[in-house]
Amino acid sequence: MKKKLLAALTAILVLAIIIVSYNFYAANDMKTKTYDFLAAKGYTQEDIADIEVKHSFMNKLLGYNERRIFVEFASEPDIIFTFTYRNNEIIKQDVAGSDLLDKDEILKYDEKFNNGELKN
Repeated sequence: MKKKLLAALTAILVLAIIIVSYNFYAANDMKTKTYDFLAAKGYTQEDIADIEVKHSFMNKLLGYNERRIFVEFASEPDIIFTFTYRNNEIIKQDVAGSDLLDKDEILKYDEKFNNGELKN
């Protein structure tokens, strides 16, 4: 009985380590891909204040995007650009602010992003 319990606990621990390692590796890989995507748009690492990658296995099971990427530019610290990774490419999804943005403000930030105007 003790051997079965020990084997089950060991299997759970190994599985947990694999999941955590996978998420860590995948998040770092996604950050690198995001920096590459932004560099192709003309942005440098100095222009970017933060990149946060969120992952959800539940999203994958439900058919949603598995990873969401949140980018904060140094020149616009109160604005978050949301991206996702689908079909081996990064896709811009949304713009949000610390205050509620109206449609015109969202379009303004979309245009600034697309024109490379968010440089530090």
